[in-house]
Amino acid sequence: MSSIRVNHLRLVVYPNDHPPPHAHVLGPGWELRIELSRPPALMTVSGKAKTGDIAVALMAVSDHLGTLRQRWRDLHE
Repeated sequence: MSSIRVNHLRLVVYPNDHPPPHAHVLGPGWELRIELSRPPALMTVSGKAKTGDIAVALMAVSDHLGTLRQRWRDLHE
């Protein structure tokens, strides 16, 4: 597992995951799957993420998009 900490969030790329390239964003009591596209796109929401949480998560993935995409390639290609 490869992760990046951003405040209270963890951005994670799992090694045994499936396409399309995406990251999991783990917050307090919720998890998002965000596609590593330009711009990043919300795929799924698990738990009770608020609209503000989702916006912050999308921005965090956008800010670290290059690193997350490289980690996906390193683990899956």
